[in-house]
Amino acid sequence: MPQPVITSQSGLMWKRLIYSIACLLLATPATVVAQPFGSEESEALSSEDAPAIAGQGRFVSQSTKPSVLPSLPEIETGFASTELALECEFSEIDDEPLCPEFAYAAWLDGISESPRPPVKQVAMLQAVSAMPRFDLSTRDIDASGFSGTFASRPGRFDVGLDLYSAPEFKDGLIVFGRNVAMKFGGYAKADFIYDFDPIDSTDSFVTTSIPVGAPGRTNFRAHARQTRLSFDTRWKTEGRIVQIFVEGDFFDDGNQFRLRHAYGEVGSMLVGRTWTTFTDVTAAPATLDFEGSVSSVNRRQAQARWTQPILGDDLTLSLAIEDTRFIVVPPPSLPGEARSTSPDLIARLRLEKEWGKFQFAYLYRNGGFQPTGGEVITGNAWGFNFTGVTLLTESTKAYYQVLFGEGIGSYRGLPDAAPSSATTADILPLFAWMVGVTHDWNDRFSSNFTYAANNLENAPLQSAGDLRETSYLAANLIWSPLERVKVGVEYLYGTRENFDRASASAHRVQTAFIFDLP
Repeated sequence: MPQPVITSQSGLMWKRLIYSIACLLLATPATVVAQPFGSEESEALSSEDAPAIAGQGRFVSQSTKPSVLPSLPEIETGFASTELALECEFSEIDDEPLCPEFAYAAWLDGISESPRPPVKQVAMLQAVSAMPRFDLSTRDIDASGFSGTFASRPGRFDVGLDLYSAPEFKDGLIVFGRNVAMKFGGYAKADFIYDFDPIDSTDSFVTTSIPVGAPGRTNFRAHARQTRLSFDTRWKTEGRIVQIFVEGDFFDDGNQFRLRHAYGEVGSMLVGRTWTTFTDVTAAPATLDFEGSVSSVNRRQAQARWTQPILGDDLTLSLAIEDTRFIVVPPPSLPGEARSTSPDLIARLRLEKEWGKFQFAYLYRNGGFQPTGGEVITGNAWGFNFTGVTLLTESTKAYYQVLFGEGIGSYRGLPDAAPSSATTADILPLFAWMVGVTHDWNDRFSSNFTYAANNLENAPLQSAGDLRETSYLAANLIWSPLERVKVGVEYLYGTRENFDRASASAHRVQTAFIFDLP
């Protein structure tokens, strides 16, 4: 009669970890058949009882499923084991699981605080037939069957550093089940930053935080807050591929884990939180700095988006209803609060060619301000965002952007409206632009250069210290000594000019170490 076994090969530990996570996430309820010691009558325990016995028993894998529970010598009562472990035995020949039906044996020392009699014999944990089967072998598996075409993943040129796009669904750490697959993605990134001039944002180069008129100072800062972790899950149903993508990082107060992306997509429909339809991540600068260009629309927000090819596969139209955020500087004699009276309505055209990608996006919304104890005062806001990327050579790309509109300052963390008199406010016009180039010197070295500026047209009654104009320059060199390992150094320069024309500048040098998950 086969006996329960516990594998001890250290080389299989990572497989067991992935297997356990997958079982916990995707397994369906199972049945535990327990035979009390000295009794011929079996008792069925639901898998919901597993947490209750986690402190008293240990589950181990069984390579084959016996028809009759094996008898074991009587053991002393007590609760020696303090863990619940899910493990699967692997063959040393081809690393294939030897438990295709996921049958488990449970060695239970006893069950405390339970009306059931103590269990002193091996019990079977038999997964139901609908439980997904996972292939955890080290051999290559083709993930192309789950690739699909998703509007959330526009085509990109493989030139230089890319910290904006989601990991590609191929190679690396992928768990396969029956018509389902999950990829673990992300990277660890450590930044070492030295500021030669005053700037209040020590972790990212936010030029609006450059203090004007501040006494000189230097600053050193090291952090790993940009480290990311993502889960890309896909399954097939009725001839379609459904995707759920969740990603987070630690760029929050106290290094807390925060949500970046959480959306589902099937066919032409995307619902959830991700990059706004108003932006274009393919034209984002390849900087080590987390903030990026002062013209980039770096907002991720909840939305419902429909994307449809028109006039061929190269041209697509996207329509979206998105969350809104309206920022108002209240008039000095009229205290109150900003109101978001409508969603952001966005339309986007995207053209993709082998030599270039171009995008034109339009935004319309209605924002408001409600004086204390009064009615909401509303105004219309709109904006255009034109972006492009051109492949100059196989190893060089140029990117550019023009952004303008009225009442879209909040897309750059700036006010959308400001006081024009003691009791009224104006919608503020914004104009921004960016140019940049990324070049691969060879297989191991790449560089990026970016320059951008934006100008916010101030209202008459804004404070003298309110922002009027800012600029951003970044230049870097990135070295890849090993596969999925990058080391880079970047020079950053920024300026700030206020409403009263007073200005200041800041210089920074940043070094980063990046370790990408496979």
